[in-house]
Amino acid sequence: MQGVMRAMRLKTVGVDPSLTEIPVPEPGEGEVRIAMRACGICGSDLHVVDGSTVVDRLPVTMGHEPSGVVDALGAGVDSLSCGQRVVVNGLVPCGTCGQCTRGRRNRCEQLCILGLGRDGAHADYFTVPAESVIPLPDGIGFELGAIITDAIATPMHAIRKSGVQKGQTAAVFGLGGLGIHAAMILRQLYEVEVVGIDVDDAALANARRAGVADVVDAREAQVARRIRDETGGGVDVAFEFVGSAAVVEQGLRSLRPGGTCVVAGVHPNRLQLGLRQETLVARELTLTGSLGYTNEDISDLLHLVNTGELVFDDTVSHVFDLADYQTGLDTLRQPDSASIRVVITADA
Repeated sequence: MQGVMRAMRLKTVGVDPSLTEIPVPEPGEGEVRIAMRACGICGSDLHVVDGSTVVDRLPVTMGHEPSGVVDALGAGVDSLSCGQRVVVNGLVPCGTCGQCTRGRRNRCEQLCILGLGRDGAHADYFTVPAESVIPLPDGIGFELGAIITDAIATPMHAIRKSGVQKGQTAAVFGLGGLGIHAAMILRQLYEVEVVGIDVDDAALANARRAGVADVVDAREAQVARRIRDETGGGVDVAFEFVGSAAVVEQGLRSLRPGGTCVVAGVHPNRLQLGLRQETLVARELTLTGSLGYTNEDISDLLHLVNTGELVFDDTVSHVFDLADYQTGLDTLRQPDSASIRVVITADA
């Protein structure tokens, strides 16, 4: 295929990406070209723009949580077909390192992320390895399919890693796109009692609308103590989706003895916990990280959504055409926009 296409290109850190015409990419061996139909814009994209997340090269096309239609097959690809509806795992592993060969591809030692290490999906077309592509059931729209690949798969992976059991209690710190979906999965799939914590009025209201009965305004004092008091001694699991060392400590302090704090939020700051080591030991607390998601997480979610076992009504809160990308970015930045997930679309 020859010709040019539209792509949101980040050219300079600190300056918003701009809509640029570039050549349509050709899939290499083992790759496919996808015609983008929907792709989320999330807080991670804002971190890339402002430079707190470092990209491997510039300029680069943004976008890492896409859905679309297979448009062309590279040499050696026989697992997919042109015209097939798909979603894409934006975490692209090398496939050969020790972590990859042990099946831990999200921990790849040379992990490449769409929109950071290679051109992403905020464009009419993009290419990815065929192994990163997952069929999208006909019963799921492109917009929801796109956010399943990251905004829903990330909390799913964290929840699975936590070992939370049916009937337990959980605290979800940060009620943006990741936290809201974590609360919904915990309630619907695990029947877990959820306490939601945030500092933003719109996020707290979104959580209430999503069925989280117990929400805590973190602007108030003694948040962890309040959680322990309300849950009769603390929660079994705490999830940190903010990316803040202070919130990690609040998560640990909100746990009952034997509890686990799972950190999925990312920030370059060092953890400097004020928690005494003897408290960690005496209460047998666990602190662990959770990185991204796997193809299995995405595939399982697609099945659960397609069968109605999980429902995510209205979490795609804003949809804009690729040409209106700047409006999408501005919406994401507005604290009073009540955005849960912003998605851009294209119909190449």
